[in-house]
This record gives sequence, C-alpha cells and structure tokens, in this order.
Amino acid sequence: MIVATQMVGFISAFALIMIGIFSEDYMTQHVFWSYVFFIFNLIVLILANISLMTHPRFRKTAVYYGLIAALINMLFVAVSNTPLLEWFTVFSALAYVALLSYNTLKFQS
Repeated sequence: MIVATQMVGFISAFALIMIGIFSEDYMTQHVFWSYVFFIFNLIVLILANISLMTHPRFRKTAVYYGLIAALINMLFVAVSNTPLLEWFTVFSALAYVALLSYNTLKFQS
C-alpha cells in the first residue's frame, strides 16, 4: 500500500510541477493540471490513511486529521473550486504532511 501511495504521490508531484510551468496565463493547461493534482492528492491522502490506520506505533490523531484533510479535498474537487477553498485544501494537505513528519520523528524512533 505504501508503494502505491508513493507512485500516486509521484504523479501528484509531477502535476504540481506542471501547475508551476503553466501559470494562469495558460488557463486551459493550468486548470487541467490543477484537476490532476487535486484528484491524485485526494488519492494519496486516502491511501496514506489506509496504510497508517493499522500501524501499531502510529498515532491515530494523525489518521483522523488525514481523513478530515481528505474530506476537505473531496469537497473542493466535487462541489466548489473557489480560490479560497483551493488554498484551504492545499494548506490542510500541507498540515497533514507536517503532522506525518512530526509523528514519524517523535513516535517511530
């Protein structure tokens, strides 16, 4: 499951690079790569949470926050694509990465 998460994460990271290459001056390409990024980011959030739910030394609070971040991302993809919700989605995903990093540093060693 972790390998699948990493592979999907690679696609998500590539899409993020493409968003940077195609700025809003190239709106069609920018929107396409934004959708690719957010869809694959959602899949990464779900797969990472599934992988870590059963890990005995992983704090479940991080998993619960990851589920909330996935729901926020799903709300953005499915319902509304306003810039405010877009940035809220990005920051919630980044906060999840920070929480995963903290959890790994503090509780896995």
